[in-house]
Amino acid sequence: MTIWSSQNEVSQNYSELIGDVRQSNPVHFNMFGDLVVMDYKNVKQIFSDAENFRNFDFTERFRIVSAIADHDPGLLEFGESLRYWLLFMNGEQHAEHRRFVNKKFYQADYEKITLEAIGEIMENYGDKEEADLVDIARKFSFLIISKIIDMESSDYDFIQKFSYVITMIFEKTLAINDLLECANMSRQFSSYLSQTLSRQEKELTSSLLVEMKEVMGSARIHHLVGTWEFLVNAATETTTLLLTRSIVTLMENRDKIINWNAHNECAIAVEELIRYVSPVNWIPRQVNKAIVFEGLQLKVGKTVLVGIASANRDPKIFKDPDTFIPTRKPNPHIGFGFGIHHCVGARLSRFEMQKFLPRFMTAFPNIRLHPQKACEWDSKVFFRGYKSLPVLLR
Repeated sequence: MTIWSSQNEVSQNYSELIGDVRQSNPVHFNMFGDLVVMDYKNVKQIFSDAENFRNFDFTERFRIVSAIADHDPGLLEFGESLRYWLLFMNGEQHAEHRRFVNKKFYQADYEKITLEAIGEIMENYGDKEEADLVDIARKFSFLIISKIIDMESSDYDFIQKFSYVITMIFEKTLAINDLLECANMSRQFSSYLSQTLSRQEKELTSSLLVEMKEVMGSARIHHLVGTWEFLVNAATETTTLLLTRSIVTLMENRDKIINWNAHNECAIAVEELIRYVSPVNWIPRQVNKAIVFEGLQLKVGKTVLVGIASANRDPKIFKDPDTFIPTRKPNPHIGFGFGIHHCVGARLSRFEMQKFLPRFMTAFPNIRLHPQKACEWDSKVFFRGYKSLPVLLR
């Protein structure tokens, strides 16, 4: 039960705790009745087996919750909207939509966008003595996505709130009020995106958002909203977690010198950070066909919780898995998932890390935890990370 707790001491020692469970019981049913899979071999097997394990369908969950909440229409509407998230699509629908998103999403000039975003961060924090590292990472992630689809700087607060709230859908122990808040934020995002599209079309802005709407057509507007609900959320929340905890890892391992100017050395170190940090701890799947898995009988619809962070610390695959080794090679981590559902933003995330970290660590070589202001861990379990992390930059 401990690994599903959000208490600070659990978050602080999470790798050790999941390591103990993985060693003693890597495949088991948890207190919620879900199948929990924690070892590398079986995690990768589930990611690879789209026939027996499909993406999680939240629609039924929200239909049940809506009934409990006096058939709240907002929850039903939100459950339906999740059908258009790439993360929850299956089969040919997933393959077709993924091809389209991949093609369009990577048409932007990411080198220009990323360097501009880094420049703005350095300009904003270059003369500061202290800061909240989570705020820095959030602002950087927002700048990236805002430049991709031409958001305005005044949208920052809304986008951050939306991204933070919407990831709560993955948590297992949410109250109905929490789910209602998720549904409300989804509704607000849909309205926001509609207004943004109208503004861009009126101003004849040639943005990726407008282009995707033109290609999809009005009949598939729900696909467009769902696509950007998912992409905006992933680009901000996951990037914030990955960057924040990567910088903490580098602060804790100052003795391990990385030549950031050597592209190959930088790329290898970034891969190790992705493995070591694993910003998404768990990802849900559902059993698609009744099967026996590792001796356990699984019925259709059974929820499967796939432990990415645990798999990336499996000693059967990684030597000294709890040690950050910036020269680790080979490094077959699955920090971005595996198989046909491999993270659509993985290439962009790697690029951001390879550009941001060398410049940030060079600009603030003495960055350290604030001695008088304590960090605060977030209450989320699937996306376990800091809510606030005060640091001294100089």
